[in-house]
Amino acid sequence: MKTVSNFYTEKLADGGAILAPMAGFTDAPFRMLCREYGSSWAVTEMVSAKGMVLGDLKGIEIGEPYPDEPNLVIQVFGGEPELVAAGSAKLYELYKPKAIDLNMGCPVKKITGKSCGSKLMQDPERAAEIVATLNASVPVPVSAKMRLGFDQLNVLEVAQAVEAAGASMIAVHGRTAVQKYTGEANWEAIAEVAQALTIPVAGSGDVGSKAQFELYKSWGLGVMIARASIGQPWVFAELLGKETLSLEEKIKTAYRHALLHLNWYGAQNLERERHLMRQFRGQLLKYFAFLPESKSELIKIESLAALQNFILEYFALDFSGFTSNELRRDYSLI
Repeated sequence: MKTVSNFYTEKLADGGAILAPMAGFTDAPFRMLCREYGSSWAVTEMVSAKGMVLGDLKGIEIGEPYPDEPNLVIQVFGGEPELVAAGSAKLYELYKPKAIDLNMGCPVKKITGKSCGSKLMQDPERAAEIVATLNASVPVPVSAKMRLGFDQLNVLEVAQAVEAAGASMIAVHGRTAVQKYTGEANWEAIAEVAQALTIPVAGSGDVGSKAQFELYKSWGLGVMIARASIGQPWVFAELLGKETLSLEEKIKTAYRHALLHLNWYGAQNLERERHLMRQFRGQLLKYFAFLPESKSELIKIESLAALQNFILEYFALDFSGFTSNELRRDYSLI
């Protein structure tokens, strides 16, 4: 049996919340902000293990670490044990993450249709084989993020199989795949999994308040934050009891996020900047959700200058001189 660091145990002992992986959101700029505000670690968006093996490295773009990124956990998806292991080994070789996480929770049809993501909840033996093979391929801990089941609750059976296969931690979203994000997350079911396993268990689903965070921690669970962090990466600081940011600080964070986004994805010219700002609109709508009347203007923003004008108009804050050289991406790796 390989010897691995107790990364997950050590980080969970710190008591902070964890940024959960989210498709389209947990890229380098967002992970950087969440880490600055106190996220214990951050999990990348899922990366195709098969794509890594076939040399299609475009898929790593959102998972690629920024320079000196601390406590990086890369999430992979795949349905074939050898491909998942080989792709993960390549990711480790490139980026030296602290851990590799297997996606067993994505409910999106284009993933489940390939027998990946939450579809693995219907095949505990194959899930365990993937984890065992992956575990043997990298010198770091392996974890799995799953749901309560696919169309029925069977998380305990799957979690026990994955633990026996060598997983160092399990994260559970408190809904089945068919529920997607409807209804309420079932944290009691997550707690039952934690009581039955010897490895750490983290829960995910609907956490946005300090009271919820403290309650679930008192149950012995790690706590992952997903949708509650979009448009408010400072939620990690608030959950730790730190002072709430002022409105000006929040708006400055939104603007800085836009700058980081442009830097990371390379706004070399105005046409590229327009493309990237359109791409960033989903984040802007979340940052300024408290101002619903501004939506029609936000969806028209296509440049940094337009964002500056929007902030000046609504909040009398002038960010025209605020620039940043942070987060320049190393394109030589892909």
